[in-house]
This record gives sequence, structure tokens and C-alpha cells, in this order.
Amino acid sequence: MRNRPENLVILMLASLVVGCGQSSDAPSSAISQCVDIPNGQYFQFVDGRLTSVTQRDVDNQERPPETARRIGSTLAGMGYPWVSLDWDGQVAVVSGLALDEASRSDAFIAAKSVFEADAVSGPLVQRVVNNMEVRAAEEAIAIRLTQELAEEDGLRWLSVVINGNVATLVGAASSEDDKQAGYRIGRSAVESDLESGAIVNIVVDAIALPDAADPVGTALIGLDTAPELASCQAAFNQVMDGRDVAFEAGEAIVERASSRLLDAVTGAALICEDHAIEIAVRVGAMEGVGDGLDLSQQRATAVRDYLLAYGVSSDAISARGYGRYEDAVSETAFIVRPRES
Repeated sequence: MRNRPENLVILMLASLVVGCGQSSDAPSSAISQCVDIPNGQYFQFVDGRLTSVTQRDVDNQERPPETARRIGSTLAGMGYPWVSLDWDGQVAVVSGLALDEASRSDAFIAAKSVFEADAVSGPLVQRVVNNMEVRAAEEAIAIRLTQELAEEDGLRWLSVVINGNVATLVGAASSEDDKQAGYRIGRSAVESDLESGAIVNIVVDAIALPDAADPVGTALIGLDTAPELASCQAAFNQVMDGRDVAFEAGEAIVERASSRLLDAVTGAALICEDHAIEIAVRVGAMEGVGDGLDLSQQRATAVRDYLLAYGVSSDAISARGYGRYEDAVSETAFIVRPRES
């Protein structure tokens, strides 16, 4: 192991220090090594010896936090902007969330090399500690896809968020055309990617437009991995707020215009399938034959089939038609209840 000098210790030896010849009781060996010290002179320890430095040297000396910030900027330029550093002048601690184990290893090697080669920290560093963690697989995939959309497709306003089997496209588009293009490209990127394609069942639209209502998938962004019943009910309510599943007149066929709404409903059901979810449908006053029970049940079943096709557990969802109400328009609602054990 190479020898490293001790920490630099700055000393100011003022006139209060006893000077040479002021004690006749001092041993002769000490007197023979005595040197007059000018008032206000600064020294530092280097390789176990006191070395004289000037006031300017002291003022210009870089402090540990400054060194950490400077080395952090260097690492960011090397492709590791997510790395954070703590440096006390002896021990360097490297922290951050890596996309995968390979990134964690590469970032640590880079940080250790920069610390040891740096003109300021190199002579002082005694140890470099790896305190980095690896992101969850879903989060790492989402970050990578987001970076690819920005760098390869120019969609710097679009992000991918993955929660379990659900990918949500999040961002603020400047126009309807930009939104549709972003959704199309983002969905294709998620579905065609080998890693995300293996875990994602459905892609949900949460791309906002200026002066427009929240997109259908907004409620999914804040859901935890295993949300409580109340959070799931609130998410379904938000998805359906001011919206309804559109069916062809007198039929149980979902209109294509409602596909993104059903995608959002499916995403919420996938995230919330630890609870029991009832699809409740009633038909409008002018629809159906008789009491409308058959048509409402058929429509509820059609919605259930849509959710099942994208991987929602059959044990988690049920479909019930509530018939025709004289004063009601067609309506689809989602009721979340505790699952029976």
C-alpha cells in the first residue's frame, strides 16, 4: 500500500507561544532544535512534518464540501448525474439509486478513480465507501424508457411510470397533435421493449393538454403498489368523473371512443385487484326493453370481458346490471369492496 500523508492541519503560532530561550529549564536537546517563530505564521502537516504556508495558501485551500461538489460535477459529466457524494477529507461516501447492478458497479469504480486521482482529494483519501442502491426493476425500466423517448424521439416532455403491470404515459403536450403522437410513440416503445413488454399488460394515457380536463389516467399516478380500499375507490371515481363508457345504441358493444377510458379503468383494476371490484351499469330511460335488466347486464359483462382480456383477475371483478331508470342516462360505475376471504 502506498504511503499517504496525514490530513493537512493548519496551525497559527502566535506570540503567546513560548519562544526560544524563554525557559532555562528546557532540556538541552529541545534547546538545540528550537527555532524562532514569527507571529502570525501558518504551518501544515505534510508527511509528518510541519511545512510553512502563507495566508494566501490557507484562504485558497479547497474545503471538503467544495471538493465533493466539484467531483460530483465531474461524475455527472461522465454519465452519473444521479450519484451524490459525502467527503469529510478522509472518507468518501458514494450514494444514489442506480438503474441496475452494472450501473452501480460502474459508478463506484468511476467515483473511486476520480477521488484517488484528484489533486486535492488524492493525497488524503483513505477509503471510498459504496452506499449506492439499485432501483426496483419497474422503476429502472421506466427511467430507461423515458430517457430513450427524450434522446431518440425528441419527446422530452413525456415520461413513463410503471406500477406493477400498468404503464402510464405522463406529460404535458402543447397541442392535440403532439399528445396523440406522444401517446402513439410512447405506447409503442413500452409494448415493443423486451423488458417492459414482459411485465406491462396495458398502457394508460395521462398526457395533459393546456386548458383541458385532467386526462383519464391521472388518478393512477398517485396509487401505491398495494393501495388501500379507499384509495382505489377514489381512483375509480376520478377516472370516471365527468365521463362514461359509450355503447352503441341499444347494444352492449363499447364504442371505440371509450377505449382509453377503459384502459384507465383496467389499469386501476390491475393495481387494485387485492380488493373486490363491481362493475355496475344502468341504462338510460330510452334504452332497453322492459326494465332494461338484460341490456345493463350485457353491458356490465362487456366491460368485465375487456378487463379480463388485459389480465385482471377474474376473482377480483364482478359485473351487475341494474336495469333502466326512468330519470337516468346510461351510466357505468365501479364499486370497490373488501374481498371475501
